[in-house]
Amino acid sequence: MFKQIFRITFITLVWKQNKQLIVSTLILFGYLWLVGSLHADYLNYAELLEDQSVAGRSFVLKWAALAGGVLIYLGYHFVRGSRRRKIKAKEITRPGGEKEKIKLMIESEKAGPDPFAGIRAKQHLRSRAEMMIDKSDQE
Repeated sequence: MFKQIFRITFITLVWKQNKQLIVSTLILFGYLWLVGSLHADYLNYAELLEDQSVAGRSFVLKWAALAGGVLIYLGYHFVRGSRRRKIKAKEITRPGGEKEKIKLMIESEKAGPDPFAGIRAKQHLRSRAEMMIDKSDQE
């Protein structure tokens, strides 16, 4: 039972993270299969007509279509990857990032005395339960 839950969770995680890659790759494979089957059908048609003069052109068109499909696939993933890098760069440099937090800490120290300075200076902090135990021991 746990094995099935683990499998489903793993597959869901992989699907969510790689959905666009998986779908676009399946579309590419479908496109490659479609071009190949259309070319084979065209060659069979040309053979029935006994017109072999267009066979060379059909192979050139087939490979041009295959190369075009692969280039579109690679271009899509290149654009998608560069968009991800831009988003990550914006997250790092957005207001409220680490530099902004450091500036806020410095400004808060300049604002006035720290009310928690005494607590930070203590060697050992005691919980409410420890204080209650100490009171009961003293009585």
